[in-house]
Amino acid sequence: MGLKKAMGILMVSTQAVIGADYYFQTRDAGLGWGDLSATDYGTIVQERLARARAAREHAGRGGQDDGQSVWSEAASYGSSLLGGGEQVAQADAGGAVQPVCIRRGNAADC
Repeated sequence: MGLKKAMGILMVSTQAVIGADYYFQTRDAGLGWGDLSATDYGTIVQERLARARAAREHAGRGGQDDGQSVWSEAASYGSSLLGGGEQVAQADAGGAVQPVCIRRGNAADC
């Protein structure tokens, strides 16, 4: 009897998850409830699985296909955000050491 209950709970839970995912995909596609066909939904699921596999393979190879590490990519985001007219500390290969400026409110203390 316990096995029947467990299987019933598993089936209902699986149907609920698939139904919720179908609803989210229909809503994201801008369609009404039931307008997304089963073949279109299957295609969406297959594309998501393919992207997940590709991401897993990319992570397994070390994730450095383009030669740029995660840290240098994060640093480029910071320099692009702060680079518009504000002082940004840049590392020079062979120049004099620049003082560190601390920005407090609208004033920069160097």
